[in-house]
Amino acid sequence: MMDKILGIRELISVHTQISELERKEAELATPMLTDLEYIPQIFEWFCELSGYNGDGGKLNTDKKMQFLIIIIFFYSPISLTGHRIPNGIRDILTELFGYKSKSAVSNLLKNLVPTYDNYRVFKEEVDLIYASIWKQLEGRGMLPYIPIL
Repeated sequence: MMDKILGIRELISVHTQISELERKEAELATPMLTDLEYIPQIFEWFCELSGYNGDGGKLNTDKKMQFLIIIIFFYSPISLTGHRIPNGIRDILTELFGYKSKSAVSNLLKNLVPTYDNYRVFKEEVDLIYASIWKQLEGRGMLPYIPIL
């Protein structure tokens, strides 16, 4: 009987841990932005900060990957764990990058996390541009108000 009681206590502990992990996942996976109409404006800012004239077809692959990871950070952080990109985002990115196929955007997504993790200069540039775009969004009231608890 004692084994059964210990098993129940362990089950309660596991359930508590699962609940906490689910709460944490939901918190980390919640996007900062949902209005897809902001993406072209963010792209303009990205191009300005990167020294391009706004023509996505002229961005090299690294710059496209940098913009993609910034958009994923804002709109769908869970996509970096293998989940689908929300509807509409790939369409917009396909157009901005001058691609003919949405699968080209998905192919870039496959290497984002390893590239961000392994290439210091790439990461530093993304972090710097992301912070600048964050300030632009914040200054224009485009980010949701999140109360500090």
